[in-house]
Formats: sequence, structure tokens, C-alpha cells
Amino acid sequence: MGNISDLSNDLLVKILSLLPTNVAVSTCLLSKRWGPVWKLIPKLDYDDSCSAAAPLGFIENFLQLNNAPFLESFHLKLHPKITGDYAPEDYEKWVKAAVAHNVRDLELLRFFIRFVPLPRSLYTLETLVVLRLKKVSIEDVPSTTCFRSLKTLSLQHVWFSSEETITRLFSCCPILETLVVHPWGGDEVKTFAICVPWLKSLTISDMVSGYHDPINDNGFVINAPSLKYLHIVDHFSGFYSLVNMPELFKADIHIRHCDSEKLLGCLTSSRNLSLCLKPQEGAYPHGDFDQLVSLDLCALCSLDWLNLILERSPKLRALRLYQTRNWSCRNSRSVRTKWEQPMASCVPECLLVSLETVKWNCYKGTEEEKSVVMYLLKNGNSLATMSIQFLGSITLENRNQMQTELESMPRSSSRCQLSFTFT
Repeated sequence: MGNISDLSNDLLVKILSLLPTNVAVSTCLLSKRWGPVWKLIPKLDYDDSCSAAAPLGFIENFLQLNNAPFLESFHLKLHPKITGDYAPEDYEKWVKAAVAHNVRDLELLRFFIRFVPLPRSLYTLETLVVLRLKKVSIEDVPSTTCFRSLKTLSLQHVWFSSEETITRLFSCCPILETLVVHPWGGDEVKTFAICVPWLKSLTISDMVSGYHDPINDNGFVINAPSLKYLHIVDHFSGFYSLVNMPELFKADIHIRHCDSEKLLGCLTSSRNLSLCLKPQEGAYPHGDFDQLVSLDLCALCSLDWLNLILERSPKLRALRLYQTRNWSCRNSRSVRTKWEQPMASCVPECLLVSLETVKWNCYKGTEEEKSVVMYLLKNGNSLATMSIQFLGSITLENRNQMQTELESMPRSSSRCQLSFTFT
């Protein structure tokens, strides 16, 4: 077996690219053969919480000595230390050097309390494909298109000076396909407008917002008719406004405060839908879920949607009911009204023809839950499996009793098999 040092530079660079950059650079101490190899690595991945190297000198020396034709990625994860934060001039210097290397993937994640201005040199980089920012402030955005190649953008707790600044930033990204937003609340931005007609994937997550009032006048306006994937987990924003999304493939919605009728009405083209969304009294969206094949519903707040969606989903094949872990849902008073069994003469088409699997996670055995299970078994002509996962706090004796009760329920489908698991 040959020595690893006998490998070509290309292979050695690929191997070193799999390591943290500070470890890869340290291989220069092995022998003269390894000395120049690290300078060909087309990436810098630096996490100051995992490195003993001083960041100022290390980052600057790496960028100055790097001989790769271009940088594939430039990732910085910077944490508070005894020495404090880095100066805005340092960030500008680092990003400017990365820009000179035509970096394709840039990540600037800061875990500090205060924000640092987004380096201006970044706006001159037309080769950038991926950009991830955290704890950065954005005040001025050029009026000209600057991120011509950008396809993926992540904004984690980014401070914007105005709503216009947000609009201008998105207008600078003519081919943006993936957007991730972890909003930072403030008086400067009441309406976070995402108007990107060509966007394919959108994630909004506000588990711990900068907002302190759980019901406020801050919210999102989403104009992205080409979306295929939509994921929203938001416990704080006061409103959501969406346009219809005819190409939507999957939507995962966990929202506490919104116009549920209008929001759900924009999701009717989805093939896969997950809802933790409290219906408003008397509010039902228009339109059928003609393409829906998979549905997940939070049994704590969204069970009222079950009858409506079953009735309007002729192709539904899989149904999952679960107990959410969202604290705002669990702690909400009067979360939902009681589920009512539909009339026997109005059995949804999907129960008669297409529904094949039902799963219930964290089943507690309440009268309401038993009524739902009994209804699905009694009317599910095509059911193949009904899987029940009992809540872990239920005693073994009660589990056995509930299991016996469930197994004795009449089934419309002779091939339907019940299975039981425990958390």
C-alpha cells in the first residue's frame, strides 16, 4: 500500500477539503510535500469556538496565501469571547478578500448581541450562489441588480432599516429559488414583504422572536406564486397574506395568529399538507384540495379542519394526526371546538376510494379521539393500516384497555390492520 503523500495534489486537496480549515492548514507541519497543498483548498470553514487559532491573523493569512482559482465557500461562525466582538472593518476586509477570490458560497453567522453592518463589498459579487447571514444589519441596498447568480438566501435575525430595504434586497436577486427567514422584530419593519415571483422554496421560522407581544401588528406578505415548498413555524406574527400558489407541492404550516380561511385557501393545490392552525369560527376556505395525497393535522388545534379537508380531498391516501409540541398551542385557552361526526349520508369520496393509511401519534383515548377513529374505520373502504401510538404517560393497564376497545371497532375494509406502539 502506497503512502498517502504519494497521491496527486488534486486528491489531497479533496481530502483536506473535508476537514475544518484550521486542521487542514496544520497538515503543512507533516512534511515539505504537504506544505503547499493547503493553499489550493477552495474553501475556508472557520468556527472560532472550535479553533485555538487567532481569527484575525488566521483568516487574513489564509485568504492572502490561497492559490485556488476561486473559493467555493467562505464560512465564518463567530461567537462572543473575552476579547469581545470583531470590528466592522475586519468583516469588511474579510469579505472583500473573499470577493476578490470570486467566492460562490458565503456564510457569515454571528452569535453576538449587537448587529454588524453588511460589508458593502458584498454587493459587487456577481458570482455568489449561496448567502447565509446572521446578526447582520442592512441599511442601504444598491438600486441596481447585484446578486445576479444568487439562488439561496438565509436571513437569521437580520435587522433591516426599513420595509423598502427588504423589497430592494429581493429585487437584487433575479434568480433566487430558496429563501430562509428567521425574523427579527422591531419598529422599523411592520410588514415583511416577500415578493419573489420565481421563488421555489420558502421557510419562515419565528420560535423565539424579537417581538414580546404574542399578538401584534407585525406580519408577512408573501407573493411567490411559483412556490413548491412552504414551511412556516411562527408563534408571534400578527398576520399572513399569501397569493395562490398553483405549483405548491408541500406546505407545513404552524401559525397561531392569522386569517386561517384566507391562508388555507391559498394552499389548495398542495399535494402534501401539514397543519397546526386554529380555524376561525365560521371560517372555511373556498376551493378543493384536488391534488392532496398526504395530510398531517395537529389534534390539539386543527382537528376542526378534518371534516372539511376530507370532504374536499378526493385523492387523499395518507392521514396523520398528532399532538404538537408547540408551547403556544398547548398553552392556548379554548384552543378548538369539539369535533362533530359528519352525517352518515355524506361520507367523503377519499374514505370510500383512496385513503389507505391512518396514523395517530400520542393518542390519549379521549371520547373525541375514539369517535374520530371509529368514524375512519367504519367508513374507510380502502384502509390498509391504522397505526396508533399511545401517549407515554398512559398506564399499561389503560393502554391494554384502549387497545382492546379499538380492535373491537367495526371496519369497513376487511384488509385493514391495526398496529400499536408506545412512546
